[in-house]
Amino acid sequence: MSNASPLRADPDDMAGAFAPDARARAILRGQRMMREDLRNAGGAFDLGEVSEVLGSISRQAVDKKVRDGTLLAVPGPGNRRRYPTAQFDDDGQLVKGLREVRAALPTSNPWMILNFLVNPDAMLDDQAPIALLREGRIDAVVEAARRVGEQGS
Repeated sequence: MSNASPLRADPDDMAGAFAPDARARAILRGQRMMREDLRNAGGAFDLGEVSEVLGSISRQAVDKKVRDGTLLAVPGPGNRRRYPTAQFDDDGQLVKGLREVRAALPTSNPWMILNFLVNPDAMLDDQAPIALLREGRIDAVVEAARRVGEQGS
């Protein structure tokens, strides 16, 4: 007969209780991949910086651009929005076609949208959609966005 109480945990098993399971590790890997995509895409502006780049527009005007789909925002540190720099051309203008591409994608998740924009796509000759938007090839990128998630695409 054991003297150990069933209510008392074995100290050797306590460390295991705090270890993340496979699902939790996958969530963490996903978060790390999203941050890596953002870093590889040139990082992100904070609210003050994006306002300045867009001609010193107000916070409300920035919010309106996010709501209407012409500006992509991702959650940043402290749950404050950040604005990926990849969506700007060399003159600091927002690339044209972002709203149409976002509408064609089967998701509204900003991280998935960013992932689509900055990673090479086989349907686009292994070019990143954002690069094609900068070239004005909106229709090709919209078509690729429509096909995201289709079997065989």
